[in-house]
Amino acid sequence: MGLVLLFAIWKPEYLNVYHFLIMIGFLVLVTSIVHIVLLKVSKGKPQKFIRVFIVATMLKLVLYFGFILTMGFLYRDQVAGLLIGFLVLYLLYTTLEVYFLNKHLNSQSTSASQRLNNG
Repeated sequence: MGLVLLFAIWKPEYLNVYHFLIMIGFLVLVTSIVHIVLLKVSKGKPQKFIRVFIVATMLKLVLYFGFILTMGFLYRDQVAGLLIGFLVLYLLYTTLEVYFLNKHLNSQSTSASQRLNNG
């Protein structure tokens, strides 16, 4: 939250903080829902996880594209700032999602291999 406040003080003039906060909320909501679904599916078959991951990624991209188009049409004078802000947030949240999902899957495979060795 401190980074958001720091950004609000030194933000570029072409990016409205209110719009930036809307983008953060939207990305957090979509990423959280997809992440929870992927965590639940990861406990099943690997092929099912891969299919759900691909479909979820495609749906996220469609939602993100629709969101940024809508924001762009609503605030035409700030399109450059919206695109730059959204791109930065998208890269940040995608990196975090992949990191935590990879961490979860690695811990799951480690615990499964330990059960095989012990049993």
